[in-house]
Amino acid sequence: MISYVFLGLFAAAAVVNLIGSAKGNAGMSNISKPVLLSSLCLYVLFSGLPTPDFLFMGALSACFLGDVLLMLNGDVWFTAGGVSFFAGHVMLIFIFARYVNFGRLPLAAIIPAAALYLFATVFVMARSYKKAPKLMFVPLLLYLVCNFVMNLFAMTRMISEPSFWSVLSFVGAVLFFLSDCILFLCRYDEEHPRFYKTDFYVMLTYISGVCFITVGLVPFLS
Repeated sequence: MISYVFLGLFAAAAVVNLIGSAKGNAGMSNISKPVLLSSLCLYVLFSGLPTPDFLFMGALSACFLGDVLLMLNGDVWFTAGGVSFFAGHVMLIFIFARYVNFGRLPLAAIIPAAALYLFATVFVMARSYKKAPKLMFVPLLLYLVCNFVMNLFAMTRMISEPSFWSVLSFVGAVLFFLSDCILFLCRYDEEHPRFYKTDFYVMLTYISGVCFITVGLVPFLS
């Protein structure tokens, strides 16, 4: 099936990107990065024919645009990339919400998880406060909140419809959140060096996250 070709293309681009990130090779990273989300988008398209999930394709396309914008230097492009990713997260919330029975929410799991995500968000933003541009601080905070809300919906899907694929998509959502947290710390918390605060770990968690979300929502063995 042609959709498998695009998964293979994604895997190849992921390897090139991670090698480039580990070696600090901007050329390898920049060439491979646009291929990542575009190949996943094509995988969703051809996997879903004749009725592909256009909302999911829109979410992946928004993340693709965010990737391209983040390749450019400057806070303006960083903000524009963040807006694109924010739109992607909003669409992912609606996608995961399809699986949620709002009359039977697992509040016993959602409330502690929300508290944990909120703690992580506050921690990251507190570490970023000194270096982050003041005009961007609130948008950055709202972005992380949107990301963890998406995580909560992914977790609710996993609890409501437990399966290998729903677990995989939730793990992907967690990795996506971790990637953004690491990115913020790399960019704005230079005073506290840590082994994970590198482009390699940003991309490793991001690439794994979007892959697991995609395959968890559009299984290749279905």
